[in-house]
Amino acid sequence: MNIYLTLDYELFLLKPGNNIDFSLINPTFDLIRILNKYQFKAIFFVDVGYLLALNRQKEKYPKLENDYTKILNQLKYLESQGHEIGLHVHPHWEDCYYNGTEWKINLKRFKLSDFSKEEAHDIFTKYYHFLQFNFQNKIISYRAGGWCLEPFSLIRDAMKETGIFIDSTVVPGAHYKSHTHSYDYRHFPSMDCWHFNEEPTLMDETGSFLEIPCSPHKLSQLYYWEKFINIFFNKFQQESNGEAIRPTFFGVLKKLFFRTVDAISIDSNKSDYLLSAFKLKERNGDKHFCIIGHPKCFSAETYKNVDDFLVYTINRGYTITTFSKSLLK
Repeated sequence: MNIYLTLDYELFLLKPGNNIDFSLINPTFDLIRILNKYQFKAIFFVDVGYLLALNRQKEKYPKLENDYTKILNQLKYLESQGHEIGLHVHPHWEDCYYNGTEWKINLKRFKLSDFSKEEAHDIFTKYYHFLQFNFQNKIISYRAGGWCLEPFSLIRDAMKETGIFIDSTVVPGAHYKSHTHSYDYRHFPSMDCWHFNEEPTLMDETGSFLEIPCSPHKLSQLYYWEKFINIFFNKFQQESNGEAIRPTFFGVLKKLFFRTVDAISIDSNKSDYLLSAFKLKERNGDKHFCIIGHPKCFSAETYKNVDDFLVYTINRGYTITTFSKSLLK
């Protein structure tokens, strides 16, 4: 089985927070220290919109220049150690700016489908070229921000032009709707990997694109009840600074009363389900297992559960690998 540990390298999207050491740099290094013990590698999907927003204003604000330098230095170090860099697109950064104290966030154009086809194409290629310029290895993979891959026609030509042929956005069976974005993957193939050409919903063995979806599992409503109660009684302590996009009222109700399909994740206490979810996929005979994580959401549970999972994979003869190593042999 090919096991991929994929990280969305980004800040919180509603309120990013100002301390990138706390929310991005340090948790990334904490995870890398665990991976180094077993010589495993991860895939980092870099939020290029944020990097470009820093780049636009870094000459005006020394703090932004410092943040920009720290992030690029960390990412270049990760690449030099054999970790893989992928493209992650959150286009709302086109409309955001720093006022000297904090980021002023505008989420009205959160996803690429909020732009025209020409604009979406230009954003995708601009982000790709900026990222590729800063790294030595060819970037071959993409993950849409907020899991908003559709309509794929907006970026199909851009992916072909840039040579990106792997998408890792889909969470088979998952669906979601909020004030800013929505996705519905209930009509996608329920597989751990497939080729496609025109649309990722249509499998094509000769297709030029490859979908490696985020491995899904059904998350119990008990998880959300525990989280809801902790928030209600002010017991929940966020271990990263910033604020995520809030779900809708009906979205919260759905999670509290129904089992929901979610991506297998190492974020905070979601990581408690990592090993049991993997064992189920193992029994099913899956050939690909793709885990997602966000450094901004890491906690002490993350590191413990990841370490336990890595020990299990070693004892079973597995390795954590990258797309390049597993697919471009």
